[in-house]
Amino acid sequence: METIAVYWEARVKVYGITTRHGLVLGVLRFSAERLDYWSGRIVELEDPLPRFELVTCQIAGINGMEVLLVIEEEGRQTLLQLMREWLDRDPSAQFATEGPVDMIFLHGPHFQDRFGIADTAFAALAKNGVPILLSGCAGTSMYLVFPEGKGEAAKRILTDTFLIPTTA
Repeated sequence: METIAVYWEARVKVYGITTRHGLVLGVLRFSAERLDYWSGRIVELEDPLPRFELVTCQIAGINGMEVLLVIEEEGRQTLLQLMREWLDRDPSAQFATEGPVDMIFLHGPHFQDRFGIADTAFAALAKNGVPILLSGCAGTSMYLVFPEGKGEAAKRILTDTFLIPTTA
């Protein structure tokens, strides 16, 4: 006999919510056959860009890939210049930026072990009409990207939604 435990909280606990403003979301679309080429180019971005806030990849269409990059605004021109050079070598690829954008980081205890955290966040934001451009999760953090000016509203909603223990 196997026993499975599920951790459930009436009000989900997070250990902090951090907001960043003035970021840029870059979206690179390319054929999966060119993954080798583009993965090499993404690695090359590490030195000239000041900082990555989030990098994620997803399948796009039948044979496509998308790499989504969230960077600080000060790196936008460098990113655009490099992408123009690289797109010359792969004319079927596309790159666009959106921004500025806001980003929220939710920090918590082992999100992967706790049920309903993403659903709770997404439902609260949707109920209040706050659009999400991009989301990502790691073991103890959730990343949410919003159009400019929506980060503070999202933070208020999520602060009311989640339990954030204080150190008083």
